[in-house]
Amino acid sequence: MVLTIDQAVRQGVAAHREGRLEEAERLYRAILESQPFHPDANHNLGVLSVSMSRVGEALPFFKAALEANPKVEQFWLSYIDALLKEGQLDTAKQALKKAKKQGVSPKNLKALRTQLSAPLQKAPSADSSPSQQQLNSLLEFYQAGQTVDAEQLAVSLTRVFPAHPFAWKILGAVLKQTGRLSEALVASQKAVELAPQDTEAHNNLGVTYIELGRLDEAESSL
Repeated sequence: MVLTIDQAVRQGVAAHREGRLEEAERLYRAILESQPFHPDANHNLGVLSVSMSRVGEALPFFKAALEANPKVEQFWLSYIDALLKEGQLDTAKQALKKAKKQGVSPKNLKALRTQLSAPLQKAPSADSSPSQQQLNSLLEFYQAGQTVDAEQLAVSLTRVFPAHPFAWKILGAVLKQTGRLSEALVASQKAVELAPQDTEAHNNLGVTYIELGRLDEAESSL
């Protein structure tokens, strides 16, 4: 059966949510072969690439989505966040100004602007860790249900201290709570990889597998 573009988009989104990333990527790319400037397919393929740590590959997809429809707020947020992840600060600064002119909510731009204005830090040593205050703040945000603040701090800590498991564990939990199961899976897998004796991390990963319908892997984790 030949799928329409709308059907392919819906199937791609469903596969993406359920963690079937290869299938989602295949569907998004098939759409772009037919309609290279399809905004949702470009944006979603960019989001998928970021979740698989292929941020550089995501940027052209986000740019194409914006060129097709610059009125969608999430397209700007995804694009600027990817620029910051890639260290393209000047381009991110220009994109922030353009996003503001397009009417993107100042509240939603605030966190990105904070990241942009934060002082550059030296690369941490292999055994460096977040301060206890940072860890306490992250846990407090999470326990208080402040998912936006918890996610932003967790993302920041995983960038600066990529070998420290706690931020990955909290990030996975927050992403699962907010329905982004494929991204939660990546973060939870990283937490288990870094802390293989952490029973809570294994439990979080197992629950994520259950929600994705991957029961054999869930059993192993649990």
